[in-house]
Amino acid sequence: MISCAGRCDARELALTDHGILSFEDGAQRRFDVELFIVHPTLDPAEITAALGLQASIGHGVEEPRKTPKGTPLLGNYQDTRWRHSVRYDVKDQWFADRLTNLVDRLVPHKAFLVNLRTTGGRASVIVQFLGDGYLGDQVPRETLGKLVELGLDLGIECFSVP
Repeated sequence: MISCAGRCDARELALTDHGILSFEDGAQRRFDVELFIVHPTLDPAEITAALGLQASIGHGVEEPRKTPKGTPLLGNYQDTRWRHSVRYDVKDQWFADRLTNLVDRLVPHKAFLVNLRTTGGRASVIVQFLGDGYLGDQVPRETLGKLVELGLDLGIECFSVP
């Protein structure tokens, strides 16, 4: 078995319970690191102003519903949903430092994030793996501790390519 104590070079092999995964030297991998907020009353512009981050997707409570392409749907949204997303293109497997960077950017906004939860909202930092190949890393305890202090959940979304 090949051990990857610390970090493996992208040209090495990593063994799994299901067989051998080989890294294609220099293969492109994509993932997103996101902040996702749901709140019963906040206006999306208030969230943007408070955090200094732009929403990539969002809508306010009571706005008319629509599809992602803009086609109107019946009814209005029942809550505010706001999502900030950054896409990363990498040639290795590591993602934790990008997650840590977002969490560190949120630390100065702790009061806003804690208030968000106490007023009925919720917030998550999400890592989306987009199905381009092997990604693996360890999120440092310090980062996990900051998530707890900020009242943030950690979400992981994996998309497979058939």
